[in-house]
Amino acid sequence: MKDDVKNHFDTYTFLNFPDKNSLKITNCYKKLKNHIIEEAKREISHIIEEDFGLEDAENSEKAMIISYLLLKEYDVLAVNTAGMSFYSIDYFKEKFTKITVFLDRILILYSDK
Repeated sequence: MKDDVKNHFDTYTFLNFPDKNSLKITNCYKKLKNHIIEEAKREISHIIEEDFGLEDAENSEKAMIISYLLLKEYDVLAVNTAGMSFYSIDYFKEKFTKITVFLDRILILYSDK
């Protein structure tokens, strides 16, 4: 999959894949300032036209915030959904369908479940 993305798109990144060249959710999130996180949540809520948030799903919410911010910067984002529940993956798909259309970007979700 990585070679296909690299061969067809100019700006792309990979999130949460098990290799050293992939961005990691925890590392990215730690670097964000609180006001950037809150602004991203407001923007996401505006796009999806409802309050954004997952109760009891801290890792999944972090993944979505990081994914949103990366999609603003890159044309293509591939996300490995490792560590996310089936509910969180479905929520992610539903909400990011609207977000990718709004941003005119491509999101690839990779799951080995």
